[in-house]
Amino acid sequence: MTRRNDGKYFERVQGAPLPVSFTIKRRAAFSEVDVMGIVWYGRYSLYFEEASQELGRRCGLSYQDFYTANLRAPIVQFHVDYYQSLHLDEEFVVKASVPWAEGAKLLTEYKINRLDGTLAAAAYTVQMFIDSRTEELYIATPDLIEKMRQRWQAGEFKCLE
Repeated sequence: MTRRNDGKYFERVQGAPLPVSFTIKRRAAFSEVDVMGIVWYGRYSLYFEEASQELGRRCGLSYQDFYTANLRAPIVQFHVDYYQSLHLDEEFVVKASVPWAEGAKLLTEYKINRLDGTLAAAAYTVQMFIDSRTEELYIATPDLIEKMRQRWQAGEFKCLE
């Protein structure tokens, strides 16, 4: 993977639905910055997770949905590109996007932008699926993900952006 300024790390599948995305707004809190008032680099992953969590809730992929389906989705790859630091009390937006992907994996791209539109950070994660009862890796797409993809293809998620 190469550093990307557009936040699009994964190739788009021709003819597939557009990525499903959701954006949250945040403000850098005192507990998230160092003594210079700069957001500590480790906090960015929490910001990405917050946006991903909200996206999942709206798409039928909440943590409770995974738990009910006896499905785990460990992250097997996580990559971040930092462009500009965020500072104490600064407002910013975090966008999580899931591009279409075939098979038993979930790809997510993230962008953090200042309110003026300047890119502060971009990232991606790759998740695989494990049956929580047997600890076996899924080779085929789990039902939970297949149902979400069917809803996606039917256009149910166009209103999230």
